[in-house]
Amino acid sequence: MIEPTSGATESNSTAIIGYCLKNKSKNHIITSSIEHPAIMEACKYLQVSHGFDVSYLPVNKDGIVQINHLASLITPKTSLVTVMMVNNEIGSIQPIKKIGALCKALDIYFHCDAVQGAGKLPIDVKELNVNSLSLSAHKIYGPKGVGCLYIEDKNQLYPLLHGGAQEMGFRSGTENVTGIIGFGQAVECLMDHWINDIQHITFLRNKFIGQLNQHLTDWSINGGNTVPSTLSLCIHGIRGEALAYALSQMGVFVSIASACSSSSSKLSHVLKALGKSQEEIRSTIRVSFGRQNTIQEIEKAINILVTTTSKLRSFSPMMVNV
Repeated sequence: MIEPTSGATESNSTAIIGYCLKNKSKNHIITSSIEHPAIMEACKYLQVSHGFDVSYLPVNKDGIVQINHLASLITPKTSLVTVMMVNNEIGSIQPIKKIGALCKALDIYFHCDAVQGAGKLPIDVKELNVNSLSLSAHKIYGPKGVGCLYIEDKNQLYPLLHGGAQEMGFRSGTENVTGIIGFGQAVECLMDHWINDIQHITFLRNKFIGQLNQHLTDWSINGGNTVPSTLSLCIHGIRGEALAYALSQMGVFVSIASACSSSSSKLSHVLKALGKSQEEIRSTIRVSFGRQNTIQEIEKAINILVTTTSKLRSFSPMMVNV
């Protein structure tokens, strides 16, 4: 069944906290070390407030979890495994189908945050063997403030909201009808244009990287096996926030971490998990490509990026602060 929510944060908390609170006989959770804060904080809440043990699955240099390592962390007390489909900072694609098969074989509940995978990868909940899966409308060009949670069996989850009898008592509160309709329209549009969107975005990304190779030196890509819409770049020799600020003044907008936490002063836990140094992390920006971007915009952005990077590097061989 599909339950409407206010977004992926609520969906993730509902699945993770809702399942664990209803199944307290097992108190061990496994998640990856590069999850979105919506997952990390839900696990932390269960750890601090309800005494759950949380194991953080490491990733390789490409930002991908290893099935063998996951299997080694599972114990008789393991209640839930939660791993995102696509990382929100570097775009790395996780082996969700293999994780789902392992969890199913061992009768362990498996939740997947698929927010960044929607519109980039095919999603079949049965094939993936997930017990629950989160989506958010605005990631597929729908309205903000609405999402959904696929649940294989809602009786496995303890409801987090209490009050009225909406959604058969599972999620009390008045439904966001206009948001739900907008989400539905966005899904229909996505299904009509999905293949063309991926081809278009892949072309733009390849164009961007090709131009960078021609006109810029001393840079690298963070992660591997990624979706085409997300590109994490380490521009060596300058601070990411300095570059992001300078680019914004020229009409080119990038982020220095995930878009949800770009104002945070903390170093990216995702890049730390990849083994990046502090200087590499501070030199990283994230570039996103979408359906509405054009080749003209990409060419303009490259020119501005190359020019701006050269100017910032000329100021000092050290990191530059704004």
